[in-house]
Amino acid sequence: MVASTFNLSPRESVRRGTETLKPHRALGPGEALVVVQITLVGERQAHAGHEFIYRGPQPECTPCKVRSACLNQDLGRRYRITRVRDVSHPCLLNEERARVVEVEPIPPDCSLSARVGVEGAVLAYEKIVCSNGACPNFRLCHPVGVEPGMRIRVVELGPELECPLGYSLVSAKVSYGN
Repeated sequence: MVASTFNLSPRESVRRGTETLKPHRALGPGEALVVVQITLVGERQAHAGHEFIYRGPQPECTPCKVRSACLNQDLGRRYRITRVRDVSHPCLLNEERARVVEVEPIPPDCSLSARVGVEGAVLAYEKIVCSNGACPNFRLCHPVGVEPGMRIRVVELGPELECPLGYSLVSAKVSYGN
């Protein structure tokens, strides 16, 4: 048994408020720990399945004591709430209470140029230059939560898209590439 990382005697470790480390058995393959990302959202948004895009800190967040737990996402990314915890804190931004929630990043489906659409590829997202809001593919070509230059991984390719401007496009399910 080890008294501490500083090689203190058991008497010194008690006096300094440290405790003796105890050996534990290693975790098996089925016992691996799952790391979840937590953040805070307003009580009205705090329900499983709710999606949001993290837009960054606001001026009202400056004096908050739990801002580091709240402002820990990546700017511009889309997240889905997977679980709502029973903990809440006052929130100046929402003028209500903020609930602690578990989130997962979820990029939306998007369109890609057919020449770069390869399953498993990691690439920088290229914005499709089009302003035709009436096009049935507009939401795929302008996905909310994926910005130009953002690294994405192509998870699955969908069908070719008919583009009124003549671009050769495919729909794709993507994940954030990091």
